[in-house]
Amino acid sequence: MSGDAPATDVPRDGDVVVPARPLKTFSDMARSLGLMAVVIAALLLLGPARTLIFPGAATMKPVDFSDQVSAFGKVAGSVLAPVGVPRDWRANAATFGSHGHIARLHVGFATPGSRYAGLDETNGSAAPLIADVLGARGSAVTGTTTIGGETWQLRRSDRGEEALTATTGGLTVVVTGSATDEQLRMLAGSLS
Repeated sequence: MSGDAPATDVPRDGDVVVPARPLKTFSDMARSLGLMAVVIAALLLLGPARTLIFPGAATMKPVDFSDQVSAFGKVAGSVLAPVGVPRDWRANAATFGSHGHIARLHVGFATPGSRYAGLDETNGSAAPLIADVLGARGSAVTGTTTIGGETWQLRRSDRGEEALTATTGGLTVVVTGSATDEQLRMLAGSLS
Protein backbone atom coordinates (compact mmCIF):
# COMPACT_ATOMS: atom_id res chain seq x y z
CA MET A 1 0.00 0.00 0.00
CA SER A 2 2.78 2.22 -0.63
CA GLY A 3 1.31 5.41 -1.93
CA ASP A 4 -1.66 3.84 -3.66
CA ALA A 5 -4.77 5.90 -3.41
CA PRO A 6 -7.79 4.24 -1.86
CA ALA A 7 -10.26 2.67 -4.33
CA THR A 8 -13.10 5.02 -5.32
CA ASP A 9 -15.91 5.08 -7.81
CA VAL A 10 -14.06 7.68 -9.79
CA PRO A 11 -13.07 6.16 -13.12
CA ARG A 12 -9.55 6.27 -14.29
CA ASP A 13 -8.58 6.40 -17.92
CA GLY A 14 -9.38 3.07 -19.57
CA ASP A 15 -11.76 1.92 -16.80
CA VAL A 16 -15.36 0.92 -17.56
CA VAL A 17 -18.02 2.77 -15.66
CA VAL A 18 -20.66 0.48 -14.19
CA PRO A 19 -23.91 2.32 -13.33
CA ALA A 20 -25.20 2.06 -9.80
CA ARG A 21 -28.47 0.41 -11.05
CA PRO A 22 -29.46 -1.25 -14.32
CA LEU A 23 -30.64 1.14 -17.04
CA LYS A 24 -33.93 -0.76 -17.63
CA THR A 25 -35.78 -2.31 -14.79
CA PHE A 26 -38.93 -4.37 -14.54
CA SER A 27 -40.84 -1.43 -13.08
CA ASP A 28 -39.84 0.74 -16.07
CA MET A 29 -41.22 -1.88 -18.46
CA ALA A 30 -44.41 -2.23 -16.42
CA ARG A 31 -44.98 1.54 -16.55
CA SER A 32 -44.43 1.56 -20.32
CA LEU A 33 -46.81 -1.34 -20.89
CA GLY A 34 -49.38 0.28 -18.60
CA LEU A 35 -49.21 3.51 -20.58
CA MET A 36 -49.64 1.59 -23.84
CA ALA A 37 -52.67 -0.24 -22.39
CA VAL A 38 -54.28 3.08 -21.42
CA VAL A 39 -53.73 4.53 -24.90
CA ILE A 40 -55.12 1.41 -26.63
CA ALA A 41 -58.16 1.32 -24.32
CA ALA A 42 -58.86 4.99 -25.03
CA LEU A 43 -58.67 4.39 -28.78
CA LEU A 44 -61.02 1.40 -28.55
CA LEU A 45 -63.57 3.28 -26.46
CA LEU A 46 -63.47 6.47 -28.52
CA GLY A 47 -63.15 4.94 -31.97
CA PRO A 48 -65.33 2.70 -34.11
CA ALA A 49 -64.05 -0.38 -32.29
CA ARG A 50 -66.23 0.51 -29.31
CA THR A 51 -69.03 -1.46 -30.99
CA LEU A 52 -66.95 -4.60 -30.42
CA ILE A 53 -66.83 -3.87 -26.71
CA PHE A 54 -70.34 -2.41 -26.35
CA PRO A 55 -72.51 -3.91 -29.12
CA GLY A 56 -75.52 -1.84 -28.08
CA ALA A 57 -73.58 1.35 -28.75
CA ALA A 58 -73.98 0.91 -32.49
CA THR A 59 -77.42 2.25 -33.22
CA MET A 60 -78.75 2.12 -36.72
CA LYS A 61 -81.06 4.89 -37.73
CA PRO A 62 -84.70 3.80 -37.85
CA VAL A 63 -86.09 3.20 -41.32
CA ASP A 64 -89.50 4.37 -42.50
CA PHE A 65 -90.78 1.46 -44.58
CA SER A 66 -94.09 3.07 -45.62
CA ASP A 67 -92.87 3.94 -49.14
CA GLN A 68 -91.74 0.36 -49.81
CA VAL A 69 -95.03 -1.03 -48.48
CA SER A 70 -96.99 1.40 -50.66
CA ALA A 71 -94.94 0.55 -53.77
CA PHE A 72 -95.42 -3.19 -53.14
CA GLY A 73 -99.19 -2.69 -52.78
CA LYS A 74 -99.37 -0.79 -56.08
CA VAL A 75 -97.61 -3.56 -58.01
CA ALA A 76 -99.07 -6.58 -56.17
CA GLY A 77 -102.59 -5.22 -55.73
CA SER A 78 -102.52 -5.90 -51.97
CA VAL A 79 -100.00 -6.00 -49.14
CA LEU A 80 -99.70 -7.44 -45.65
CA ALA A 81 -97.87 -4.77 -43.66
CA PRO A 82 -96.79 -4.82 -39.99
CA VAL A 83 -99.11 -2.69 -37.87
CA GLY A 84 -98.76 -2.06 -34.15
CA VAL A 85 -95.42 -3.76 -33.50
CA PRO A 86 -94.02 -3.03 -30.02
CA ARG A 87 -92.50 0.41 -29.48
CA ASP A 88 -89.11 -1.04 -28.55
CA TRP A 89 -88.81 -2.65 -32.00
CA ARG A 90 -86.93 -0.55 -34.54
CA ALA A 91 -87.34 -0.97 -38.29
CA ASN A 92 -83.77 -0.98 -39.61
CA ALA A 93 -84.15 -2.34 -43.14
CA ALA A 94 -86.69 -1.95 -45.92
CA THR A 95 -86.40 -2.93 -49.57
CA PHE A 96 -88.81 -3.22 -52.47
CA GLY A 97 -88.17 -4.66 -55.89
CA SER A 98 -90.30 -5.63 -58.84
CA HIS A 99 -89.93 -7.34 -62.16
CA GLY A 100 -92.96 -6.74 -64.30
CA HIS A 101 -96.03 -7.51 -62.19
CA ILE A 102 -94.09 -9.60 -59.62
CA ALA A 103 -93.09 -7.63 -56.52
CA ARG A 104 -91.02 -8.39 -53.46
CA LEU A 105 -90.89 -6.63 -50.10
CA HIS A 106 -88.51 -6.95 -47.16
CA VAL A 107 -88.85 -5.20 -43.80
CA GLY A 108 -86.41 -5.93 -40.99
CA PHE A 109 -86.72 -5.07 -37.31
CA ALA A 110 -84.16 -4.88 -34.52
CA THR A 111 -85.88 -6.39 -31.48
CA PRO A 112 -84.86 -6.27 -27.81
CA GLY A 113 -81.93 -8.45 -26.83
CA SER A 114 -79.87 -7.65 -29.97
CA ARG A 115 -82.10 -9.87 -32.08
CA TYR A 116 -83.88 -9.27 -35.36
CA ALA A 117 -87.09 -10.27 -37.07
CA GLY A 118 -87.64 -10.04 -40.79
CA LEU A 119 -90.69 -10.02 -43.04
CA ASP A 120 -90.38 -11.02 -46.69
CA GLU A 121 -93.36 -10.97 -49.01
CA THR A 122 -94.12 -11.58 -52.68
CA ASN A 123 -97.05 -11.89 -55.00
CA GLY A 124 -95.02 -14.34 -57.09
CA SER A 125 -94.33 -18.03 -56.58
CA ALA A 126 -93.81 -19.17 -53.00
CA ALA A 127 -90.93 -21.61 -53.60
CA PRO A 128 -88.36 -19.07 -54.90
CA LEU A 129 -89.03 -16.66 -52.02
CA ILE A 130 -88.82 -19.40 -49.40
CA ALA A 131 -85.60 -20.79 -50.92
CA ASP A 132 -84.06 -17.34 -51.19
CA VAL A 133 -84.87 -16.30 -47.61
CA LEU A 134 -84.54 -19.63 -45.78
CA GLY A 135 -82.19 -21.65 -47.98
CA ALA A 136 -82.57 -25.30 -48.94
CA ARG A 137 -83.44 -26.42 -45.42
CA GLY A 138 -86.45 -24.05 -45.43
CA SER A 139 -88.25 -26.08 -48.09
CA ALA A 140 -89.27 -28.65 -45.45
CA VAL A 141 -92.39 -27.90 -43.42
CA THR A 142 -91.92 -29.05 -39.81
CA GLY A 143 -95.46 -28.32 -38.59
CA THR A 144 -98.25 -25.75 -38.52
CA THR A 145 -99.58 -23.18 -36.09
CA THR A 146 -102.48 -20.75 -36.00
CA ILE A 147 -101.81 -17.04 -35.52
CA GLY A 148 -104.66 -14.54 -35.66
CA GLY A 149 -106.98 -17.10 -37.21
CA GLU A 150 -104.53 -17.87 -40.04
CA THR A 151 -102.65 -21.14 -40.50
CA TRP A 152 -98.88 -20.69 -40.73
CA GLN A 153 -96.33 -23.32 -41.69
CA LEU A 154 -93.34 -23.84 -39.40
CA ARG A 155 -89.92 -24.17 -41.03
CA ARG A 156 -86.26 -23.78 -40.13
CA SER A 157 -83.71 -21.78 -42.13
CA ASP A 158 -80.23 -22.88 -43.18
CA ARG A 159 -78.97 -20.70 -40.29
CA GLY A 160 -81.08 -22.72 -37.86
CA GLU A 161 -83.56 -19.90 -37.26
CA GLU A 162 -87.26 -20.55 -36.84
CA ALA A 163 -89.50 -19.38 -39.66
CA LEU A 164 -93.20 -18.93 -40.26
CA THR A 165 -94.64 -18.99 -43.79
CA ALA A 166 -98.14 -18.43 -45.13
CA THR A 167 -99.79 -17.98 -48.50
CA THR A 168 -102.97 -15.96 -48.39
CA GLY A 169 -104.82 -13.75 -50.86
CA GLY A 170 -102.22 -14.34 -53.58
CA LEU A 171 -99.35 -13.29 -51.30
CA THR A 172 -96.61 -15.45 -49.80
CA VAL A 173 -95.17 -14.22 -46.51
CA VAL A 174 -92.04 -15.39 -44.67
CA VAL A 175 -91.33 -14.27 -41.10
CA THR A 176 -87.96 -15.31 -39.69
CA GLY A 177 -84.90 -14.12 -37.80
CA SER A 178 -83.00 -14.57 -34.57
CA ALA A 179 -85.95 -13.17 -32.60
CA THR A 180 -87.72 -15.36 -30.08
CA ASP A 181 -90.64 -17.56 -31.12
CA GLU A 182 -92.97 -15.14 -29.33
CA GLN A 183 -91.53 -12.15 -31.23
CA LEU A 184 -91.83 -13.93 -34.59
CA ARG A 185 -95.45 -14.84 -33.81
CA MET A 186 -96.05 -11.21 -32.79
CA LEU A 187 -94.72 -9.96 -36.14
CA ALA A 188 -96.80 -12.50 -38.06
CA GLY A 189 -99.89 -11.51 -36.06
CA SER A 190 -99.32 -7.80 -36.76
CA LEU A 191 -99.74 -8.20 -40.52
CA SER A 192 -102.84 -6.62 -41.95
